[in-house]
Amino acid sequence: MRSRSVLHTKNEPSPPSKVDLDAAWSFLRHAPFGVISIGRDGTVLAINPSASNLLGYPADEVEGEAVARILRAPRGESHVPPGACAAPEEAREVEVVTRSGDVLPVGLRLLPLEGLDGSLQGTLALFQDLREQKALEDQWRRRDRLASLGALAAGVAHEIRNPLAGIGTSAQVMKRRLEVGDPRAQFIDLILEEVSRLDRIVTGMLQFARPAAPRLQRQSILPSLEKALTLVHEVAVRQNVLIRVERADTVPEVYVDLDQTLQVILNVLMNALQALDQGGELTIHVGPVRKRLAERSRLGRRAGDRLGKNRPAPLLDLVEVRIQDNGPGIPAAVLARVFDPFYTTRTQGTGLGLSICQTIIREHGGSISIESVVGQGTSVLIDLPVEKRHGDRRGNPR
Repeated sequence: MRSRSVLHTKNEPSPPSKVDLDAAWSFLRHAPFGVISIGRDGTVLAINPSASNLLGYPADEVEGEAVARILRAPRGESHVPPGACAAPEEAREVEVVTRSGDVLPVGLRLLPLEGLDGSLQGTLALFQDLREQKALEDQWRRRDRLASLGALAAGVAHEIRNPLAGIGTSAQVMKRRLEVGDPRAQFIDLILEEVSRLDRIVTGMLQFARPAAPRLQRQSILPSLEKALTLVHEVAVRQNVLIRVERADTVPEVYVDLDQTLQVILNVLMNALQALDQGGELTIHVGPVRKRLAERSRLGRRAGDRLGKNRPAPLLDLVEVRIQDNGPGIPAAVLARVFDPFYTTRTQGTGLGLSICQTIIREHGGSISIESVVGQGTSVLIDLPVEKRHGDRRGNPR
């Protein structure tokens, strides 16, 4: 990085010594946030590695170039006004466009820079990546919504279940009193079918509202997978779907409730088969992975963890079950809502399946995510930690 003489900020009591400058620039080079030194003419004088990595621009490529090129808003305007910054500005949240075209939320603060003679030389731009903070805020808002919705769903389900049972019982009594061949029986059968359908919806609402706590034991996930594959085998054959299973040489044991993980895997497999109703391929890969996730609380917490908001996410040993189909894929607008409760694109669905799956996996201390490309297919990733972790219990903030 060049132009160390412009480091002096306005209102400092005295010009810094060479030792001060060296120490300051050493700090800025290794700072975990972005730093760009900008001249009065709007050109980049220096950029630290954090800024280069975040924005995607190497220092030797942008030093001497206009800052408007690298620190710009989605609509093209620069976040740094022309001339020198006369006084420290309050930090503000803005969006910047990276070299690859991604739009990132950052916290930006502009400070004045002085030369050693006290003259204003330009602007110092400090900025920090807010993606993790935004993700955590979204997660907490979602959890609050789910807790409220869960309480509402539980109340509604209980109010519906009793009269529904009465309707079903009465219809069965009426049917038994009819003579064989009575044409009215078909209408009673229709009532019983609808009662059964509503009962399934109510059961789903109760499971969503008050999921059972998992009974975790250290064991292999493979029995859940094998049982789920057995249950969907006939459907796959009938739909001409080829299922491939790829298993790593070593699959570590994880802390799981096999009944609950069976429910999750079975739900994901049935969703994939519904997407492959005209035939296709379904590939399942199981094996160990090591990940550092941006949304660290998605994987719960280890006993004793005390992570600050700005500390890096932990690197975790996981077993990943990846279920991939070559179906039509999911449009982006739908993909953004697939875990929302009661959201469905199917006429017969309740919209609770994936929401319940997400709750189950989070309470295992794991995560479930979906990747999809329209016209190419969909992948569902289920990650379960090898180390026992506290799950993300909904309605019980930590």
